[in-house]
Amino acid sequence: MSSTSQEDLDQAPEERPDAPEERLDAPEGRPPWVRRLAPAILVLGALFAGSVLFKNLPEEREVELRLDDAATVVRLEVTWTDPSSGQPATDAAPIIDSSWQFAEGTAPRTVLTKVSLPDGLYHVEIAVGRKRGHDVVSRTVTLADTSRITLFVR
Repeated sequence: MSSTSQEDLDQAPEERPDAPEERLDAPEGRPPWVRRLAPAILVLGALFAGSVLFKNLPEEREVELRLDDAATVVRLEVTWTDPSSGQPATDAAPIIDSSWQFAEGTAPRTVLTKVSLPDGLYHVEIAVGRKRGHDVVSRTVTLADTSRITLFVR
């Protein structure tokens, strides 16, 4: 049998002091729309946190090195460093270091390579070994939404 008395059954729910409906309602002072808005705020917060985390993930990009006077190039070295490390570009540890060797007169006018780096600011040092001499070019490159970057090498 049930432990509910006949008197409790005869009363309307709003007259009973421990009515179940009263216990399920939100605390007084909190409007009911707050309960409906909470999941939306949670989803927006998760999306924002995800965008911050995924922004710093490395992305593969194609780098095109266009060589001026390619026939004289016998060696090509490209070094990517992160300027946010606080060290001068010459002292910073390379993030990516690539090099190519060519027989005299066989270097292509365009060298294609790929780097996997997150968006941001980078120092790129390009060292070109030629039949007669050695040239070094340094520049700052900002990687953003582009998947291909072209660097001109003189």
